[in-house]
Amino acid sequence: IIPNDRFDGKSKAGPYGDFVYETDHACGQLLNALKESGQDKDTLVVFSADNGPEKYAYARDQKHDHWSSEPLRGLKRDIYEGGHRVPFLVRWPGVVPAGKTSDALISQIDLFATIAAIVGYELPDTAAEDSHNQLPRLKGQVTAEAIRTTHVHNTRADHYSIRHGDWLLVDAKSGYLSGRNAAWEEKHGYPPDQRDAQLFNLAEDLGQRHNLITRHPEKAAELRDLLKKIREQGHSAPRLVREAK
Repeated sequence: IIPNDRFDGKSKAGPYGDFVYETDHACGQLLNALKESGQDKDTLVVFSADNGPEKYAYARDQKHDHWSSEPLRGLKRDIYEGGHRVPFLVRWPGVVPAGKTSDALISQIDLFATIAAIVGYELPDTAAEDSHNQLPRLKGQVTAEAIRTTHVHNTRADHYSIRHGDWLLVDAKSGYLSGRNAAWEEKHGYPPDQRDAQLFNLAEDLGQRHNLITRHPEKAAELRDLLKKIREQGHSAPRLVREAK
């Protein structure tokens, strides 16, 4: 990460912070260009990220006391929330209500089905097997009920986690791919845990500090069964689930 000279030192959080500062500036230029060209009201803008921060985040936390994934646990390639929970901002004047926030579960996978719905394209069964149409959510037509309730994550180590509602099961001893950083965990109050799997309630424990697997074994079994079902059937998109019944 090498920010341009004009942004060097702007964030006081090293090159990474300066690059974030520069990214914000670049996004502003893009939005201004859309407005000046008269295309802003006809353009859907989505701002997101591909994953959580790289392992260098540990050094930044030590040097600048800045944790890039705050308040989350984990980094890129991990199946803890810090590995894959990222910002998701949408702008479409006149279609997407401005200034609204949502804690609904949504995935970048859902962009496929959502954009297909925008342009009126009917997806074949062999495409976007896990994509959910989030257009009603973006338009503000859906508020209470969830469009997506479940999401599966995995790492290159073939370890899986599954979220359903507020519950998340890490179906492995650890959600880290590259190993545990003991100094970071001690600093941020994470107790050691050697159990075979980890269960978290994200509504109460977004930082994933408290493994509830012993207290709620029935919930862990339920999520493990759901994970097995989704992996075996090979899809989770609502349109395919309905057709399979």
